[in-house]
Parts: sequence; structure tokens; C-alpha cells
Amino acid sequence: MKKSIALIIASAWLLGGCAYHSSDIRTHTERLTQEEIGLLKKELHTSAEQYDAGQHMIWSVTKEKHYHSDLDSGVSVHDTRSSIQYAAALFHTGDTADIQRGIAIVKAILPLQEKDTSKAYCGVWPYYPEDPLKGRKAPVDYNWADFMSVSLIDIVLNGSSHLDENLKSQIKEALILAARSIMKRNVKADYTNICIMGTYVCYVVGRLYGQPGISNYGQHKLAYFHDYTKNSKGFTEYNSPTYTIVAMNELLRMKQTIINPTDKKMVDELYALCWRMIARHFHTGSGQWCGPNLRAYNDLLTPELKQLFFYASKGKVHLPGDYPREARVLEPHEIPTALIPAFLHQDLPRIAVDTFMVGAFQLRNTDGVLKAKDIVGKLYVHPQYALASVNQGYLWNQCRPLIADWGTPEKPAYLRVRFLHDSYDFAAVHIKNVQDSSTVLSILNIAYNGGDKHPTIDKIKDSTITANDLRLRIETGGDVDVSSFTISGKNELVFTSGAVRMLIRVPYCNWDGMQGHWETGGAGNKKWADYIIHSGSKKEFNLAAMKEAVIGLSLIVQPGVEEPKIAVKTEDKYLRLSMKGMSVQALKKPDDEFRIKNDFETDSK
Repeated sequence: MKKSIALIIASAWLLGGCAYHSSDIRTHTERLTQEEIGLLKKELHTSAEQYDAGQHMIWSVTKEKHYHSDLDSGVSVHDTRSSIQYAAALFHTGDTADIQRGIAIVKAILPLQEKDTSKAYCGVWPYYPEDPLKGRKAPVDYNWADFMSVSLIDIVLNGSSHLDENLKSQIKEALILAARSIMKRNVKADYTNICIMGTYVCYVVGRLYGQPGISNYGQHKLAYFHDYTKNSKGFTEYNSPTYTIVAMNELLRMKQTIINPTDKKMVDELYALCWRMIARHFHTGSGQWCGPNLRAYNDLLTPELKQLFFYASKGKVHLPGDYPREARVLEPHEIPTALIPAFLHQDLPRIAVDTFMVGAFQLRNTDGVLKAKDIVGKLYVHPQYALASVNQGYLWNQCRPLIADWGTPEKPAYLRVRFLHDSYDFAAVHIKNVQDSSTVLSILNIAYNGGDKHPTIDKIKDSTITANDLRLRIETGGDVDVSSFTISGKNELVFTSGAVRMLIRVPYCNWDGMQGHWETGGAGNKKWADYIIHSGSKKEFNLAAMKEAVIGLSLIVQPGVEEPKIAVKTEDKYLRLSMKGMSVQALKKPDDEFRIKNDFETDSK
């Protein structure tokens, strides 16, 4: 949005009777133009249709049983987060009826917050009034203190003149309780979006309401997050098409609000870091934001991201597809001018190497001290395709530690590596990769105390799983009409898709004495080749007791007529694969998750 120095009020301003320290924050933004209001109202159409005028909230139906809720799927509910976001947006329209609806929503939302200071979750809201915090079995989602507060702050900064003194006082109480909850929880920088969001809430709330303890916390947390991210060379959720944008949205709030020169400089640096990461991993040939990724909900670029690239570049990055060619007026992102060419014309081939996370931890046990290794990603971008891997990752369904993209922006395609436990991605399986350019050598092994479907929520109990089916999956999706898998040997697979050809091999497999075999299949717009370890009857696996649970894998894009053999070496504790001057070594036997993650070696000349 447009900024004007005239909007910066240099003296103390009273808001609901409380001193407002405007030397650090901007009190409000410039009004939207009629054109922008028109666009905003189009964006709000769906929310308007889902608005329940009787309850003054947005209604929805639960899609599945959620970890933080006692409700099952298929239950009609009223959603607190989407409701307060809708209310905040309504204040920006300037329309009297819209603003009155926004006020009604705020009045419905505020009483749902827990205000009993003796409760650990004081300051937090539930997902739905139909699933209150008191008396429930499911754990409280403390993030709702952050999510709800950012929208309430938006309402205070942009719609305060429409609020009576009583409602201002209620909002003030709610925001201070939420800020104190955030401070008590004290989320660290490795939880990127919540750390940024909580920092913003405390930074602003402390200054809005003359709470120096809260404002100082927010200011110090901003410096801490900035330094942590620079030292780590990026966010924990590295190169994430989901969480990078979430972080950018929160940083944008800061850019629009924080005017303290020192703090603004840190915010601007973090925001630019996000766009640099995206630009480094964009492939013009396929029109894709390439891997490797931690926290990805999709395998190909979504319409929402295409819209973002379009309006953030002022229409210069114009990808094909069905999406609105217009701005999201409350999220006025801008691609730094110097980075726009990276989305339009690229000198290829090129290699991008990123240290996503600097190892900062260590574990001491009977084997001595094991230090955490840096997490390093590599992306090889060729005119026809892009191949990406990370040196250490795991196979949760939100991870893309080994993925390739090709095709055109009109018809893109991808290929990724998965490991399935009873048809669902097995988060306890880890992968170590070494990549030169078009070749990747990998070892998959397992943490006996890792997660099953989720890395932390459903940890494996007593190191034991039961399984009807265990399989390594090589999956392709997108434009798959000309794609096919051909099994060319017991452990060898050839994949073709138009002009792109890949050779995929399993040079070693031992899963509790079992070896695998290839089978092919597909459904919808996906095809796959599965290296099946076990399928059929239910079988129990005591992972800690297994001597080996390891798979070696190689993937070569555009292989030669005769590719060199892969040298396989098994020792007491490790499997080692070598080929073409590159090698990877990792544990054969299941072990503690920290050791599985970090006890490995890679070498590429």
C-alpha cells in the first residue's frame, strides 16, 4: 500500500485512553482507492456467502479429525480465525454496513478468549465456539493467540475511529492477555511463522497500550529472530512454498507498521531474503518453484502463487493458468526489481547450493559426541529440467528432499521420492543425498523413535510398528500423458517423459532380511513405480531389534548409453555407495532420530 510521511504521527497519541508510542510504529495506512475496494470485495465474496448473521461468524464443516480438536469430521462449526480475518478486511472497505458487520464479529469473538489467568492457556482462543478450550481432551493450540491477535491489531490500527470506548477497552484487554500468552510460550526462531507473528503482536501491543515489558520483548525478539535467521542462512522450513509465503505475509505486516529505522532495516532484510530464496529456485523452463523443500503442500505451483508472482511483479511474471490477474490489496507484495529477471530469463545450466540450516546442536552418548550437520540443498537447473536434493531430509508428506521438475509452464510435470507405510508417507524414514548435477546417490534409513504420519505428533511407540505394506515409491504427476515407467531389471527402472529420460536403480536393499521388487501403477494424473518391501499380511517390526533397515537408491537424468556401476560397501554400521567420483554413507541399522539425521557422510568431487 501507498505510504506517506504525513501518516507518521510524531507525538504521543491517545487510543482508548492509552499512550501510543508512534515513534516506532505507524498508526494507520492510507485508505484504499475505489478500484482497490472493488478488488477487496471480490476477494471477500466467499466469506460473505459463509457468514452466519445469527452467530456473527463464518461457518464451515470440519473436514477431518484434528489433533487440536475433540470434534470429528463433518461437524458444522463457526471458525474464529477466518471470522476475525473477515472482520479485519471489512474495516478496509470503508462501507458502513461492512464495518457494522465487522464490529458484530469482533463482539462475538472477544468473549471466546480464555481470560482466567490461572489457566495455562489464558489469552488463547478456541478454533470454534462449538469446541471450547475448557473440558476438552485435545491439546490447546496456543498459536491461536497469535493468529487472532494480528487481525485484532489490524482492526485497531485501521478502524479505531469506528469503535466505541467500551469495545476499545475489550480489545485492549484481549490483546494484552494474548501478548502475555505469547511471551510465556516464548516460541523460538526455528518455528518461523509463529515466532515472526508473536514478535509483531508484542512489538505493536506494547506500544499501543504503554506496556514496556511487552514492547521490549517484541523488539528484542525481532533482533533475535533476525540474527538467528542470518546465522542459519535461512528459515527452518527451508525453501517452503507454503511457509515462506506465510512468513512474507507476517513480515509485510511489519513493513507496513514498523517505522523505527533500526528495526525496519531488519524487517526489510528478512523480507528480501524470502524473495531471493524463491528466485534462486525458480525454473523458467517448467515455470516451477523447484526443490528441495521442507513444508510443501503441493508438488506443482498453485494458482495462488501464480497470482502472487503476477501482481508482485506488476504483471511481468505472467505464468499461464486459471487464476486472477489482479492484486490482493491487503497483501501488497513486491518482488525486488533486481530479482524480476530471474523469473523471466535464465542462463542455463546452473547450480544453486544453499546452506539452509547451520548445525548448532550436539548429542553426547556412549559413542562420544555427535554434532548436528548443516542442512545443504543443491539444485541443478537445465534448460529441459531441474533436479533438486538436500543432503539430509526425511519423507514426511510435507517434505520434498529429492524432486525433479520439467515440461513447460503450460504443461509442467514432476517426479519425487516417497516411502509409504500402509499407503501413507512414513515420516520416520530419512534420506541422505549426494548430487553432482544430473545424478543423485541416496541412502534411506529409519529412526526407531521418529514419527509415523507426522514427525512429532504420532511418534513410534516402543520402537515398534505394524504394517500390511511398506514400499519405496517413485511418483510422477502433472502432465503425465507421455510419461511411463519401464522395469528393465530386478533393481532397475527407466522413466521417460517426452524428451526427459531417467535411470533409477536400487543397488542395495535389506529390510530385516527382506529385499524388494518393482511394480508400476497409477491413478488420476499420477503414475508411479513402487519398490515393494512388504505387502499382504500384517507384520510387526521391532525397529530397534532389526540389524538392517536400509535402501540404496540412484537417480540419473538423461543417462549415457552405459552408466558406470555403483560400488556398494557394507560395514559393521554403515552402507556406502560410490559412483562417478561421488559417495554417500549412512547407518544401516535403525537408531535414535538425532543419530539417523546426522551420522552420515557425503562426498562429491
